[in-house]
Amino acid sequence: MLAFMSEGVTEILLVIRRWDPKAGLSEHAHAYPDLESLYDACLKVESPDLIERIMIRGRDESGQERTLTLAFQSVTIHSRRPSQ
Repeated sequence: MLAFMSEGVTEILLVIRRWDPKAGLSEHAHAYPDLESLYDACLKVESPDLIERIMIRGRDESGQERTLTLAFQSVTIHSRRPSQ
């Protein structure tokens, strides 16, 4: 008889991206124990760091590993119009 793990979340990752003109692009992943702590961490992200993606890993009811990835795109908006 096969015993499956119960369904649920096994890992929550917040991937932060930073662009530095000298060092280039870097990404750092931070693990969180629950969604509340992830939410709190997201609210504290400040420039020059950007939220790149959130990955939630777990198992479904049949024991299959599943990953939900939420990817974000950042856009730079300049407050002044280009010269005409």
